[in-house]
Amino acid sequence: MALPLAFLLALVVLSCKTTCSLGCDLLQIHNLGLETSEKSEEGALSLLQKMRRIPDFSCLDDREDFAFPQKLLEGEKVPRAQAVAALQEMTHQILCLFGTQEAFAAWNKTLLDTFLSGLLQQLDDLEACVTHQVRPEKALGITVRKYFRRITVYLKEKEYLPCAWEMVRTEMLKFFSSSPKLYERLRSMERDLVQQGNASL
Repeated sequence: MALPLAFLLALVVLSCKTTCSLGCDLLQIHNLGLETSEKSEEGALSLLQKMRRIPDFSCLDDREDFAFPQKLLEGEKVPRAQAVAALQEMTHQILCLFGTQEAFAAWNKTLLDTFLSGLLQQLDDLEACVTHQVRPEKALGITVRKYFRRITVYLKEKEYLPCAWEMVRTEMLKFFSSSPKLYERLRSMERDLVQQGNASL
């Protein structure tokens, strides 16, 4: 049952670009890296930690530097529109990476289904925000896509072995560990905009 869900998710993602523009409210978007107590939802960070199958020390020879685009996610001077677009592109690429047949063959299917469902909801929310802003420069998307291209090539070269997936899982933890700071900064900017709008009334 897991593989049909992966294909379904891919179809929903494709259709979402034209149908999921219901409005942007960053204050209501929950951060995937954290658990949301009001909905009792488990965050992506916790899910990724649970997906671990083998200890890190057994995969030391498989370590790789994928050049994580940290400045896009943690830079204090990154404009709001660019930060939202970076989150959207990262979420989209992670969804594509973990929605493959190879991923379903590697991970616990129940955990992976839950992980992908959360990513899809987050992607819908973020895409609504991106479509209501000026599109950022192409360099941002190129940087993120090159990052994931390096990961995809690495997995293929390693023939999708367990240690290769473990290195990728560890790499994705960087994103979900970094995102809370960026989400809080975006929410702060959003609150400032709301306050400015109320003051002008």
